[in-house]
Amino acid sequence: MGVEDKDFIMRQIKQLGEGLGNFLGKEDVDKILSFGEDAEKEIQDSATAKESSIDRSSKENETKPK
Repeated sequence: MGVEDKDFIMRQIKQLGEGLGNFLGKEDVDKILSFGEDAEKEIQDSATAKESSIDRSSKENETKPK
């Protein structure tokens, strides 16, 4: 990709960012930017929940009489 293409893409990104900045408020932009962090926390929470449910089920199987 040539330098001209990269410059064009960067200009388009800048214009898009400016347009969104005019259209959205600061709170909306903060929510969008923090979306990735929120999604990552949900993934970690679901992984923790799965691990704890696996631990519980294995403990229940150990305590059940045969």
